[in-house]
Amino acid sequence: MGRMVGGILLLLLGMSVAAGDKGGDKPATPAEQYQALAKEFQEAVNAFYLKATVDEERVEPRARIVKLSPRLLELAEKNPKDPIALDALVQVVVAELWLMGNTEYPGRGQDNLEARAIALLLRDHVQSDRLGEACRRMSYGFSRECETFLRAVQEKNPRRDVRGLACLRLAQFLNGRVQRLDLLRERPDMARRYEGLFGKGYLTELLRQDRAKAVKEAEALFERAAEQYGDVKVPYGDTVGVKARAELHEIRHLSVGAEVQEIEGPDQDGKRLKLSDYRGKVVLLYFWSQY
Repeated sequence: MGRMVGGILLLLLGMSVAAGDKGGDKPATPAEQYQALAKEFQEAVNAFYLKATVDEERVEPRARIVKLSPRLLELAEKNPKDPIALDALVQVVVAELWLMGNTEYPGRGQDNLEARAIALLLRDHVQSDRLGEACRRMSYGFSRECETFLRAVQEKNPRRDVRGLACLRLAQFLNGRVQRLDLLRERPDMARRYEGLFGKGYLTELLRQDRAKAVKEAEALFERAAEQYGDVKVPYGDTVGVKARAELHEIRHLSVGAEVQEIEGPDQDGKRLKLSDYRGKVVLLYFWSQY
């Protein structure tokens, strides 16, 4: 009996010491918590692309990413005044866009975490000087919320460089959405998935819009970006002007249905060739070079 009591006392003492040690640990800061979550996201993405060789092996990393967004959103909601809140909210959008673009993710129904994150970004950070990355990420989106965010930053942010980036990214968003809608018209199966992700009413509204008018708005925004913000630096190289003019060239000269630019030069037999001489005929252009 004495031996049993002694064992219990030792056990309780051990538990007490352990509890004391745990209580002495310094809690992770919001920045440290965000870094850990961001690292988890990147590790899951790497596992999805680099380690998985069959679809069954991609289920687990996808499930990890699905669980990360709520934790990132919770971190931002608990620390709204901390600078890391902006990064956490942008990471929510990144994770949700990744799921929609890279997997058969059905969405979260009424609990739209992307929309909740963007609402907080608009409420607390629309005038931040650190929205360049947020604008870039939103340009890959499709939802009404992404468009709303980019328009708000373009109109309300006090910094010229941020407004310039928002203008460029809004133009890219609108142009990309037009191209995606073209694909959805050809792919009913894909259209049904988009109905589930973004709502049938929203998709129907977009499919009914005047395509030419939508393209014109994107062009006008690219022109504005080049004229008013052409010198603004874009992360990872180039300027807003260079990016905007390149996109305009593609819309006007390289899109399906656009009139091809004039081409002049010698053909394979050395005779002068002018592409416009073949107007109205079916022409196959074959480009090659010899090194």
